[in-house]
Amino acid sequence: MEYTTLHSIFTVILFVGFIAFVIWAYSKKRKTDFDQAANLVFEDEQKAQQKTKQESDHE
Repeated sequence: MEYTTLHSIFTVILFVGFIAFVIWAYSKKRKTDFDQAANLVFEDEQKAQQKTKQESDHE
């Protein structure tokens, strides 16, 4: 088998893998998981605000 044939096969395999990854990432099943992960930052901020409020109440 020639180098160009192997290169072409490898390119097609990578392209198919990329398309599969994009379909997986944008599927409706994953939306809730990604939304939850996106909101983790805000949950940390709320916990920090609650902690500082509790500390100020104890003083």
